[in-house]
Amino acid sequence: MDIIKNFGRRLREIRKSKGYNQSQLAGAIGVEANAISQLELGERLPKKENLEKLCKVLEIEPKDLFDFGHLKTKEELLKDITKLIEDADLKELQYFHKMIVAIREMK
Repeated sequence: MDIIKNFGRRLREIRKSKGYNQSQLAGAIGVEANAISQLELGERLPKKENLEKLCKVLEIEPKDLFDFGHLKTKEELLKDITKLIEDADLKELQYFHKMIVAIREMK
């Protein structure tokens, strides 16, 4: 797991959910827009003072930027799902099937 890349992906996810573009977020914390781009691309981590500013502006806790367990690749997700299916009993498999079918029908 690449912590710096995942940090960047998580920052992008949070920034977008809060309605900021890169330039707006950069302006709000007093850095150049390319600094936000570098963070989101996983090229570097923020300095301590900029991490604190990011959290204040985005109204989050620092731990939220490192909560990237859900940011898995397709391969990682397939591996996890396969393990769940292999370990499931018949009742659980039937439930999984119903849930997947219902989700697919919502599209």
